[in-house]
Amino acid sequence: MEPVLIVGGGPVGLTTALLLARWDIPSIVFEAGSGEVQGTAGSRAICFQRDVLDVFDRVGCAEAMIAEGVTWTTNRTYYREHELFTVTFPHPGKSAPPPWINISQSSVEDYLAQAAAKQPLIDVRAGQAVTGLRQTESYVEVATAPGSTVRGSHLVGADGGRSTVREALGIEFPGRSYDDLFLICDIRADLPFPRERRFFFDPVWNPGRQVLVHQQPDSVWRIDWQVPPGFDPVAERESGALDARIRKIVGDRPYEIVWQSVYRFHERVAERFAAGRAFLAGDAAHLYAPFGARGLNSGTQDAENIAWKLAFVRHGWAPAALLDSYDVERRAAAAENLKVTSATMEFLVPQTAEQRAFRQATLDRAVTDQA
Repeated sequence: MEPVLIVGGGPVGLTTALLLARWDIPSIVFEAGSGEVQGTAGSRAICFQRDVLDVFDRVGCAEAMIAEGVTWTTNRTYYREHELFTVTFPHPGKSAPPPWINISQSSVEDYLAQAAAKQPLIDVRAGQAVTGLRQTESYVEVATAPGSTVRGSHLVGADGGRSTVREALGIEFPGRSYDDLFLICDIRADLPFPRERRFFFDPVWNPGRQVLVHQQPDSVWRIDWQVPPGFDPVAERESGALDARIRKIVGDRPYEIVWQSVYRFHERVAERFAAGRAFLAGDAAHLYAPFGARGLNSGTQDAENIAWKLAFVRHGWAPAALLDSYDVERRAAAAENLKVTSATMEFLVPQTAEQRAFRQATLDRAVTDQA
């Protein structure tokens, strides 16, 4: 049986392969990175919702993820020196899986990679970058960096925001990128507010911008600071300014920096998610600002949608036209996610005088308005 070709050995690509294997469909996963396909350092995506945990359960990974992950129960929101509101979520009881967990993307990738390594229908080829592709009415063929070609029945491009597959298919990736930067630090520390998420608007120690604090497993906390364009993370650390930032959260408690990164938000959706026998999934198809955890969660839903449809077509249980619904359904989901995250970013990082005035008025009123 011809395999499905999957470009990208990250969580979306591996989930696609594992889901296909449940339907007895073989796949080849091409991962450009050298060495074994495994999670990399740092938290990156950290919040995974129940419907996505359901998908991970179907591929045999959810139990270990849930055992490692944490579920925060209290959300505190601050504006300057004011605590605007606190939301406490009810205990989920014995629900399985929980409504969400916080766990680092690197851990999720490791669990998926371990499951893929045990699956004989999945052939993971690390260190093999796909450099081009061509397709006919009956198959897809890719060229790889070692100079070989591989043929499959279909192809799923899950190779990230700079997707080689998307470029090879000639699919545009319209949208915008924000100038403001965000500094992330994963720190290990024992903080006195376990199971809380804290969001700070315009604190005096990061004026005009935001700070988000998220709990992770093993006493690790992720802190996101919005920082101005031109921010220099090396100078920040060497000057002691980074320590001063962290001290505003941890006080005089000891801490350890586990990981540090600076990133820029992007809001982009591919003009189409399919071309012939090739399909885009995850960041290759859409990029969102992370507020609302719609990136990897949505990418996992892409994987589930395309996997069962490919399986039904491959087994002859449905006509090939079923695959047309992937673009229709997942682009509709992407459009909704983009609408929500764009509105969120307009409030968090206003780009016009009108947006800035609206945000200021809203936050000022929130201090006294109890309605």
